[in-house]
Amino acid sequence: KQWYQRRVAITAGGLKSGKTLKEFRGHTSFVNEAQFTADGHHLISASSDGSVKIWSVKTTECLNTFKPALGSSASEITVNSIHLMPRNTEQFVVCNRTNTVSVMNMQGQIVKSFSSGKRQGGDFVCCTLSPRGEWIYCVGEDHVLYCFSVSTGKLERTLTVHEKEVIGISHHPHQNLTATFSEDGTLKLWRP
Repeated sequence: KQWYQRRVAITAGGLKSGKTLKEFRGHTSFVNEAQFTADGHHLISASSDGSVKIWSVKTTECLNTFKPALGSSASEITVNSIHLMPRNTEQFVVCNRTNTVSVMNMQGQIVKSFSSGKRQGGDFVCCTLSPRGEWIYCVGEDHVLYCFSVSTGKLERTLTVHEKEVIGISHHPHQNLTATFSEDGTLKLWRP
């Protein structure tokens, strides 16, 4: 039987003490990411079970569970990551293994969606936001960087960034620079 990390744990006192303060259980597969909300009262988790969960940090209770890829042909589409919108604390970006990345609110409603437009080879593997949340940058399994304007909802630019599978992307905190890293052993800087 395969074992999965199905919990989110908050540890106090650093790794040295190793004391777990709270544990959040409920996912049925790997937890890929967890983010505290700006007020620190909630924790949002993304999982390979295809769900996003919102937890109370105080009680560890799961307040909401969303399946962002509901209606798709697969029952469990991995949610790769979540990213809090910097200027709207009630919204976050969900990047799952489909050709669409979504902005959701804390009630689980999809506010906006952005698509690669590809039926094959355009599923997103990672994404990041510009520091003010004006741009969403997604990298697809086709090794292409997709640049979406949040205000217009349009795909503004595409750029092939690597020759092998991209592992991740990060945005510089003050400049219009993104960094991508890949299985090809490279880390590249881009001005999208």
